[in-house]
Amino acid sequence: MADNNTPKPDKPPISEESAGLAEDTVGITSSDGQTTITIHRHFCKGCEICAEVCPKDVLKMVVAPDRWEGTIVEVMNIENCNACMLCEYQCPDFAIEVFNVKKEQKKKEKKAVG
Repeated sequence: MADNNTPKPDKPPISEESAGLAEDTVGITSSDGQTTITIHRHFCKGCEICAEVCPKDVLKMVVAPDRWEGTIVEVMNIENCNACMLCEYQCPDFAIEVFNVKKEQKKKEKKAVG
């Protein structure tokens, strides 16, 4: 019979490889402040679609053995991002958001005119 009095940890232990991935949501902003990519790590299952569709190699997959596929997405070089948003559109789990100041201004201008 199992000992029901044994305390259970609140969260499973984080491996050394993924210790840096402990934050659930991480936002990375370009040096000019124009583009921000937000990764919701708790949604990412490591399917690699985002990294594969990125035409500028902004995203890469890093080892996270405690995750679904053993990897998780990370922003590698935000300065290369052209805010095409393919990663956001293709992510089946809504784990990525891309915000670009210029594109948002254009959307507001279109709404004001139309």
